[in-house]
Order: sequence, then C-alpha cells, then structure tokens
Amino acid sequence: MPVPKLWDFGQGAQVGTAGYRCFRWNDSGRLRPVWTDVWYPARAPEQAVFYGAGQGSAAMDAAIDTSAAPHRLIVMSHGAFGLARDYSWIAEHLARRGFVVLGVSHYGESWVYGPETIEQAAVTRLWLRPPDCTFAIECLLSDHEFKESVDPARVGALGHSSGGATAMALGGATFDAAALMAYCRSGEAANDLGCRYAETISAAQTPPPQAAASYRDPRVVAIAVLDPAAGPGFNATSLAAVRVPVLVVGSEENDFLPYAQHAAHFAALLPRCSLITLRRGEGHFVYLNCADSGLQANGVPLYVDRLGVDRQAVHARLAPAITDFFETTLGGKR
Repeated sequence: MPVPKLWDFGQGAQVGTAGYRCFRWNDSGRLRPVWTDVWYPARAPEQAVFYGAGQGSAAMDAAIDTSAAPHRLIVMSHGAFGLARDYSWIAEHLARRGFVVLGVSHYGESWVYGPETIEQAAVTRLWLRPPDCTFAIECLLSDHEFKESVDPARVGALGHSSGGATAMALGGATFDAAALMAYCRSGEAANDLGCRYAETISAAQTPPPQAAASYRDPRVVAIAVLDPAAGPGFNATSLAAVRVPVLVVGSEENDFLPYAQHAAHFAALLPRCSLITLRRGEGHFVYLNCADSGLQANGVPLYVDRLGVDRQAVHARLAPAITDFFETTLGGKR
C-alpha cells in the first residue's frame, strides 16, 4: 500500500494549520523519561512530515496560535509497543480545529527511546502509563509558551488499545491485573492475541500494590478510546467510577482483541458512554496511520488491512466523530 498523499478530513471549523514539535521531559521522581509529540493550532505554512510510519503535514516548531487561546487539551496514549506519532492522522485533524494534542510515548514499550529500551513485560504494567500522562500534562502546562495558551479546565484523553486502558485509568477506573491474568489463562481468551504479551508472567507472580491504585486525573473531563484493551481487567465497580463522558470505538470483526471482551465490555459498563462499532472487517490496527510497512504484532499486520477495508476512509469517518465528541464535551472555541 503506497504512503498516502497529505490530506485533511474536512468537516468542522478549521482554525488554522497544525503545528508540531517534540518535548523530551524526565520524571525524576520516578526515574523515567517521558517523551512527547505535540500537535497544536499554528499560523504558519504546513510542510510534509514523515513520522516513521505514516506521512502527514504540519508546521514544524511553529509558534502556537494565540488568537483563539486558551485551547482545549487532549492527552493521547498509544497502543502496546507503539509511539505517539502513530496517530498523527487524528492529532493533526484535532490541531487544525483548535485542540492541542499531547501525545505521550511510554518508556519500556515505545521504540522512540531506542530498541535497547524495549522490555517485553512492560506492556503488562499498565499502571506505569497513567502517571506518564499526568506528568506530561503538568510539564506542558508549565511550559513558558503553552501555559498561556492551554485551558487546564478543558482536558480530554484519547487512547488506542493499551492507550484506551490508560485513558480509562485517568478517568478513575482501577485496574485488576490478577483478573486480567485469570482471563488470559482461561478458554475464553483462546482467540485473544493481546494475552500473548502475558505468557511470560508466572501465575504465582503477585501484582504490586500500585497496580490497583487510582490514577484519576481530575483535569480529564472527557475520554475517547479506540478499540480499548484489557477489558477483563476492569470490572463493573471499577468502570462505574468513571463519571466523565466516554466515546468507545470498537472493531466487531476483530483480528486481535475480541470485541465482546474489550470494546463492548467497556461500553456496557461505563455510566456515560457512546459507542461506535465498525462492522465492515476493520481490524484492531486500522486506527494507526496509513503507512507502507510490513510490521506485525503477534502475526497480525499493522498497516495492511483486510481486503475491502479502506483505512483512509475509516479515518475520514472517525476523525469528525471524535472531534464532535470533544467539541461537545469540552466545549467549543472560546
């Protein structure tokens, strides 16, 4: 599949161009680097940007557009072993419509830190992710330029797969690692490829106390999740604690995570939830950028979709829906 030409998905008021820059922060309290990609409204010409997997268009290191500030903020978390820029298609779209998108890459999983930092077991430590996002929000709100241009009272969270579970935690859901492991060892998980990440963990291993802690960030007042993972690790009581509005998008004919145990599970138990179900063969990785790559995860291609699935068309459908959700829940431009 060829790398697509630069495009915008249309619909919605366009406030300007998308700016793009990277920040490399370090959480000294946790001895953990937190690197981020930030997309934001700018008033400078866009240029082609190659994100590694996928191509887009943004004004590199341009000044943020202050004419409509303060802007709404979306903190974004990637899927297992991914990186923030895998989702530039939605980040650029939101930035052109007045949002600042703070994409967090999680250390131990993300290749942005270098292949030597990858740890296979890191993907099972979901409790390490939400503090990365909270720390990144604090850093951005302290930045000399962005702190005057971002509204700290209008913050949303967006995540795909493990990033969806991360967003749930930011909304107040608590994670039960033992319940997820029990599910993965049951016959119910026979077709759940996400459980392969947990195969190296001993059944006798006890999750640390911080695994079940609350990572609620009170600044997060709306959440959108794309084919969220770790469904069996969040029970009804846990998800009932998420009082903010949530948009769940799930792939019914899933090639990686069974829809019933993950996306549909979240949608059924969240108190304030809207659900979009993709039913035309879209797989778990249709939410990544369009790219020309043969990379796979547990045998499933990341960038090659099933016959008849048009990834760009899926993005064109979802981008306005996600934007409308955040426009409604976070409020329009001030």
